[in-house]
Amino acid sequence: MSIGVRYPDHYAVEETFQLLKVPWEWYFDGREYDVVIARKEEVPCWTGPLIDLTTNDYFSRIADILNTGQPNLHEPVCDILIDTLRQELKKYMILVEIPPVPWGHPYMVALTHDVDVTSVKECRLITAGYAAFRCVRAGAVYGGIRVGFAWLGIGTDPWVLFNHWKTYEKKLGVRSTFFFVPRRDDPGVQAHPYRAVRYDFKEKTAILHDLEKHGWETGVHGIDNWTDPVRGKEELEAFGSGMKNPGNRTHWLLFDKDSWKNLDKAGYRYDTTFGYNDDAGFRAGTTQVYQPRGVLHLLELPLHIQDLGLLGKFCWAPSNKGWVKTPCLQLDEIEAHEYCSRIFDFARTYGGAITILWHYENLIPPRDLSGFYADLVKLAQADGAWVTTAGAIVTWYRQRRGITVTCEHNKDRITVVIEGDLPDSSLQPLTLRIHNPDRQITVNTESNPKEGYTDIRLNARITTVFFS
Repeated sequence: MSIGVRYPDHYAVEETFQLLKVPWEWYFDGREYDVVIARKEEVPCWTGPLIDLTTNDYFSRIADILNTGQPNLHEPVCDILIDTLRQELKKYMILVEIPPVPWGHPYMVALTHDVDVTSVKECRLITAGYAAFRCVRAGAVYGGIRVGFAWLGIGTDPWVLFNHWKTYEKKLGVRSTFFFVPRRDDPGVQAHPYRAVRYDFKEKTAILHDLEKHGWETGVHGIDNWTDPVRGKEELEAFGSGMKNPGNRTHWLLFDKDSWKNLDKAGYRYDTTFGYNDDAGFRAGTTQVYQPRGVLHLLELPLHIQDLGLLGKFCWAPSNKGWVKTPCLQLDEIEAHEYCSRIFDFARTYGGAITILWHYENLIPPRDLSGFYADLVKLAQADGAWVTTAGAIVTWYRQRRGITVTCEHNKDRITVVIEGDLPDSSLQPLTLRIHNPDRQITVNTESNPKEGYTDIRLNARITTVFFS
């Protein structure tokens, strides 16, 4: 069982096959393959089955979207292309794959929160006053009074929400990742002044430690780390050594073509910036964690659903004329549920992970979106999804990326050999998927037959699948 590939862009091929995790190798003249993937003119000696890239260049299209993205993309184009390639390969062989789903789960969900404000007291008078007005206008009069009094230093501060979040998520049976801004009163280079936050994260050290201690995660809500590796390293080092899996989401999702390289050089292990402020969907064209071009260690966990992109009125965006207000989707909650359901439908079909961003303050009035957040979590749980932190999902994908799979197909069996480390007991196991067996299969471990394939729990370096 073998796939031979000839293509000049090695990154495009290697990243495609990290997403479609099947046995393959670079093409050599004279070697036997079940199928070859190449442009026809580049393999003139090959006379066997060929997936000709001349008219449909999977590798180029996938690599381009992963690394440049597309605006307002509402379907995972890369995942669809990968599945088209998968279906082509199945015409010529019994395909063996390690799919982007943990054993026993149809997909994953990463829960994340950007911490832009941590109390009423740190807000400007106009901000606190407007929040109080919105509470009253929405009928939450008591909430508005609490905001006003808190700004004056009277009573408890309703926006000190870390314990509230912990209690809320414990009831839902989940944990999440909180991204903290590393510098106070600094909007960053060439940024709108409104981007600056007014809390000092160094005063939140005890909160960060408490979150990490009890199973939540923390990350960097970067200011200038996306622009320069020196700044990026300074922002990361400001958090000390307590961060288990250094990750970033840049404040306001600012990003350019060099951002991944800058973050990689600065020492971040993952980024989850690549998404929309004014929409929800698939900027990177995929539900999978992937490695951008030109980086050594960094992985990208794409962002798919943001509360303000769905329900907010506007966001700030850079333009040739400076910073401009850009309309968000401005959906009502019924429309937003339908919008998110379509995104979840793609995850049910193709696996991978859906990343959700719910801002820290949107748990209580004036913008209480806690019920909507719970609905998304419960929807995923009802599907049987693995709902967890951003770092846990990235670590699972890093384990999947670190292994290679080879197969030997005899008359009555397939022997699958894994090289590399399988996930440890703290992570969900990998899945081995056997596509289109023409006979019933037997395997000496947990398995789950489905229509068109059989899933097997991958818990050994060598798995033998017998055909009955």
